[in-house]
Amino acid sequence: MYQRILYLLLTYLFFVLLFIVEDPFFLIYHWDLSAQAGFANCLRSIGHSLPMDLSIAGYCTALPALLLLLSVFFRGRMFAYLLKVYFLIVSIFTTIIFVADMELYSFWRFRLDATVLAYINSPSGVVAGISWWKVFGLVCLAGGWAWMQCFLLNRWIVKPVARLKRSQRKRTESVFLVLLIGVIFVVIRGGITTSTMNVGKVYFSKNMYLNHAAINPVFSVLSSLQRISKDFDKQYNFMPEEEAIAVFQSLMFEPSPTDSLPVLLKTNRPNIVWIIMESFGAKMMEPLGGLKGVTPNLNSLSEEGLLFGRMYANSFRTDRGLLAILGGYPAQTNMSIIKYPEKNQNLESVPATLTKLGYHTSFLYGGDVDFAHMKSFLVSQQVTDIVRDSDFPVTELLNKWGAPDHITFPRLLRSIQEEKRRPFLKMFLTLSSHEPFDVPMHKFEDPYVNSVAYTDSCLGIFISELKATPEWDNTLLILVPDHFVVYPKTIAYNAPERHEIFMIWAGGALNRTGKVDRICSQVDIASTLLGQLHIDASPFIFSRNIFDPHYTDFAFYDFSNGFAAINTRGQVVFDCNDNTIVLEEGEQTDSLLMQGKAFLQKLYDDIERR
Repeated sequence: MYQRILYLLLTYLFFVLLFIVEDPFFLIYHWDLSAQAGFANCLRSIGHSLPMDLSIAGYCTALPALLLLLSVFFRGRMFAYLLKVYFLIVSIFTTIIFVADMELYSFWRFRLDATVLAYINSPSGVVAGISWWKVFGLVCLAGGWAWMQCFLLNRWIVKPVARLKRSQRKRTESVFLVLLIGVIFVVIRGGITTSTMNVGKVYFSKNMYLNHAAINPVFSVLSSLQRISKDFDKQYNFMPEEEAIAVFQSLMFEPSPTDSLPVLLKTNRPNIVWIIMESFGAKMMEPLGGLKGVTPNLNSLSEEGLLFGRMYANSFRTDRGLLAILGGYPAQTNMSIIKYPEKNQNLESVPATLTKLGYHTSFLYGGDVDFAHMKSFLVSQQVTDIVRDSDFPVTELLNKWGAPDHITFPRLLRSIQEEKRRPFLKMFLTLSSHEPFDVPMHKFEDPYVNSVAYTDSCLGIFISELKATPEWDNTLLILVPDHFVVYPKTIAYNAPERHEIFMIWAGGALNRTGKVDRICSQVDIASTLLGQLHIDASPFIFSRNIFDPHYTDFAFYDFSNGFAAINTRGQVVFDCNDNTIVLEEGEQTDSLLMQGKAFLQKLYDDIERR
């Protein structure tokens, strides 16, 4: 009579042991970070992961428990077939998450969650930063791991269940099974306290890597799926609506008349060349205290023009940075609005605004512009000419992502020289400083630093040749990174250092040089640029003109279910998983935290109404 109970317990124990065994795999795979954290602390992270492993094992056991309960009244063969199919699906699903999470953490620095869904239509873009031999190894690992699970589950559970006959003591065995199912649901919930199992429950250290190591990636994915419901305005309700509006409006001041702004341009309608630099950061620039000799051309250009040296990237991915830069729209914590065409087509953008005023707009990228729905956003924002990887000969697609920068920079120069329509806005996204940093130059040992130096060298040639053309005199050149990367690797994924970037304005249309020391972010570029063009920027509700007399230093960025707020007095990093302050430096951080919460709350309210 106790066979079904035994099989139920065995199924649950199998999944518990499976997830426990996967924990050290993650720590070993990221040995450099584990070594810095210490062996004892890594063991503690495995111990702290146990409650979440128990919970997700309960999820995996719930359906087998119900099938075993039904088998009390029927022969087991039919339920064995259902179990076999179920175990196959679960094994593949959990294994894909397990393997993908291990590798993607190297780039993203947070455990896998629903963020990956933003790129599910372009999986090649996700793996393009990984070497082919590593992809092959990971596929073999995933295949072997899933096969092992199916083999053991079929042998220990499926085959014995197939031999089960109807129970002779239906009532007694049903009661025991129902009680066990009840216990499983308590374990899934995380106990009988008021708080249910959540990612923050396993946090135990000030070292975020150790906290992340304690997270079960399957639980992280499933729990984050709940946060991407379409009721966006129900998320991040930190304070009453009236209070959030008041705090937000105190940040987003009433714009001053354009005649009160400093005049930085020689003309109200310059041609604009907007270069978005893949994965560049302040640490690469010597004038900002960065590495020496990596970006000599950027360094020189910053001395010739305006250097915005205290700018922060809004996120860690290109698609989100693109919207922040071109649309003045902040990145999101657990979704990417660019993958919602019905919403992103209702956003404002600089290209759409300038198109209405007679600008001809174009976008050049040597890679797949369909990745993460970038093309749908560009088309909806009335960008008329889009050049992508398919527009280059196969012989020029030398990078895993597409055409490298020494190919695309000359293409940009030719498009400027051959352009007949005036004025124009040409947007260009570089490519080669993306993982795996495969470039035809070797100057620095670190692959990332070397790729940045390579792109800088391509930029230097482009600038030199552009200066020799008549177009230079009426051109405003804007250079800004889409985001930074984890460099050095010891930087926490949510640290302000990881988001420190820059912006440079240069070109013959600029009439002022110097350094701008205001704390700002990518979303402020839209209002700042449009203000210099004497164009109304009020529709950009999250963007502020850096040169406005009412401007107060403030930068906001977010990460996976968390955010940071920075001003001249301090900085605060807040993790929404367990509602804790990860980093708090400076004065008046309470008010700064309130501003960050209000900003995020109003962002998600705005997403809901789009």
